[in-house]
Amino acid sequence: LYSGNMGKKQGLEIVLEAAAKLQENPAILFVMCGDGAAKLRLKKKYAGLLNVMWLPLQPLAILNDLLNMADVHLLPQRGEVADLGMPSKLLGMLASGRPVLASTLPGTQISEVVSCCGVVTQQGDVNAYSDALLKLAIDPDSRARLGLEGRRIAEKYFAKEAVLGKFEQEL
Repeated sequence: LYSGNMGKKQGLEIVLEAAAKLQENPAILFVMCGDGAAKLRLKKKYAGLLNVMWLPLQPLAILNDLLNMADVHLLPQRGEVADLGMPSKLLGMLASGRPVLASTLPGTQISEVVSCCGVVTQQGDVNAYSDALLKLAIDPDSRARLGLEGRRIAEKYFAKEAVLGKFEQEL
């Protein structure tokens, strides 16, 4: 599942190129959910991929259900923007208890967090991204273990009590 803004910054081409490489695998369906400036261009360019489902931006009321339906969350990032900050969508991914597959530069915050609860591939490496996704797809035990670690990270560092506690310590 990719859910969120579909703009230039996200680097969604790697996800769709992975879909093209894996289109013969009937067990893998890419769900692209959201909207943005690049969506129409991407839908046209990758229109022939039968393993890609395009969904519009979903209402906030069902966001939790959407995130929980994923087997793997996809988090691509373009190299030039990968360390501008943590994408807010990462917290929802972690809280869902599902693993994250990120494509980013080594040493970024995204890389450090996701390496504990998912798989990180070199930004722009479609072969590595496709291979990593395929390995996650066929290994439910690994997905479960990584997803639980992501949930633990979300609860330990980003839950309301943890954030407020840290804020109080700073005062």
